[in-house]
Amino acid sequence: MNLQLRVYLTVVALATALVPLGAASPAAADPAGLVIVKETSNPTSGQSKHTDVVCPAGTAVAGGGGYLTAPAPTGYAGLIRMQPIGESQFWVATQEAVAYGPNWTHTTVAICVPKPAGWEIVSSVGGNQEQYVVTPSCGPGRSVIGAGGRINGGVPDVVLEDVVPSADLKTVTVRGVEVPESVDDTWSVTAYAVCADTPAGLQRVSFPSASSSDSRQTATGLCPAGKALLGTGVEVNAGNGHVLLSGINTVGVDRVSTWADEIVGGYSGNWSITAYGICAS
Repeated sequence: MNLQLRVYLTVVALATALVPLGAASPAAADPAGLVIVKETSNPTSGQSKHTDVVCPAGTAVAGGGGYLTAPAPTGYAGLIRMQPIGESQFWVATQEAVAYGPNWTHTTVAICVPKPAGWEIVSSVGGNQEQYVVTPSCGPGRSVIGAGGRINGGVPDVVLEDVVPSADLKTVTVRGVEVPESVDDTWSVTAYAVCADTPAGLQRVSFPSASSSDSRQTATGLCPAGKALLGTGVEVNAGNGHVLLSGINTVGVDRVSTWADEIVGGYSGNWSITAYGICAS
C-alpha cells in the first residue's frame, strides 16, 4: 500500500504543526477557496528524493514549501528544490549532503487558491556556478504571490539556501551554495516567481532569528490580522554552505515557519535564518 499521506487544510480548520514550534494559532483570515495540501514521501534511505502535490480541481498553485520529517536526517540532508509546475502542481526535492544510512522522509506543501487573474509562473536560470539568480519582474499591475527555487545538478555538493521574494514583491532571488569540500563544478540555479494581478492587501512580512552559532535555528511569524499566506520564502544568512535548509512550512493558513541545521561536523561561525510570508486579505 502506498504510504503517502495527503492532508487538506481548509481555511476554517486548525492545523497541527509538524515542526518544532508548538501549536498553530487559529486562522486569521478567510480568503474564499484557499486550501493547503501536504503530502509526505515514503520512508527510504536514498540519497535524494522528491514528492509532488496537486491542487484540488478549480484551484491553482500560489506558493508552497517543504520540510524534512521524522526521522529527519538533521545535519545530513537539505532542500534542493521547491518549484511550482504548471497550474496545479508543486514539487519539492531534498538530498543528502553527507551520507546517511537510515530511512527518512520529507513533506511537500502547496498553497492553492482559485486561479487569480494574471496568474503566471516566470523563471530565470543562472550561469554555471552562479550563486544568486533573480526572476524577471512580474511587471505593472502584477505582483509575486509565491516563490520557488531549484538546484540543477550539483548532487550531492550543492544545496538551496535562499528563496527570497523582493520587498516590493516584483521578483524572487534564489541562492545555491556548495557545501564544504565540494568537488562539483557543473551546477546552476533556477529562480521561480508565481505572478498574478496584485491581490487586495498584499504585503511581504519577514521574521529574522538572532545571529548565533547554535546548531539549529528557527524563524516563524504570523501574517497581519485579517490576512492569510499565499506564499513563503526563506534566507539563510552567513551559512555559506555550512548550514542545511531543513524546512519551510505553513502552520494553519496564516503562519510561516522555517528552520535550518548546521551540517554534520559543526560550524563555528555565527549565522541566522529569516522567514518570509507573502500575505493578502
